[in-house]
Amino acid sequence: MRADDAVARDLRALGDELTVDAPSDELTEAMMARVANEPIPRPMSRASAVVGNCARWLRNRKRAAATALAGVLIAGALTPPVRAAVVEWFDFAGVVVRPDSNPPPGGAPPPPDAGSALSLGDAAALVGFAPVVPDELGAADGIEVSDDRVVLSMTWRLDGHGVVRLDQFDGSLAPVFAKLAHDASYVTVGGNDALWFPSPHEVVVLAPDGTERTETARLAGRTLIWQRAGVTLRLEGTFDRARAIGVAESMTPIDDHLDGAGTGG
Repeated sequence: MRADDAVARDLRALGDELTVDAPSDELTEAMMARVANEPIPRPMSRASAVVGNCARWLRNRKRAAATALAGVLIAGALTPPVRAAVVEWFDFAGVVVRPDSNPPPGGAPPPPDAGSALSLGDAAALVGFAPVVPDELGAADGIEVSDDRVVLSMTWRLDGHGVVRLDQFDGSLAPVFAKLAHDASYVTVGGNDALWFPSPHEVVVLAPDGTERTETARLAGRTLIWQRAGVTLRLEGTFDRARAIGVAESMTPIDDHLDGAGTGG
């Protein structure tokens, strides 16, 4: 039996043995009020903290064992109304995802071009992580860094695909993006979990305190989110899932691209 299977089995057994007293109505009401008033990416209630820990655990373990742990903790720690409120979102690699039963009508516009002409070296010097570059796309047409030096963005204009945008940031930081989506699914990139958004969905940049920067809100197209060596990457464009995964798996360290690459380095 694999170690992950054993962990899942033990966690299920633990869940069967847990006994949790029913909370009072006053506690339930107080918990609901706190959940409703806290910024989503930085939950402060005990119940929300449990779910946050589950989400972090999900990022570092196989989903089978992680799902068992999440089920044990959520079932043991939350009442039904509180559970309904807090599991409407989850954090994947620094991106908060919330389900949406009403997808936006129509298609998404192209992602915004990177507005500046930074070199790869200059951009890398501004952020606190080691960026990567997709070999499959070649030199970027635009490179920029956010004002807070958290997100490094690159864009390409490709025949048949229009603008393709790659955002990357330190995945150990507080969540940087929030998404409202109705059909996200798990895929794998290089053997690791990733999230694929095949349809238009809302995306917004988050401030360090977890509040939404409403001026950044926009409709995004097909998007792939994954992590590589602690860096979270977000690829947006018109690629289908297979092509997006191929681009993601072509990432190489930025040092391999710094010599004689024009705007790209």
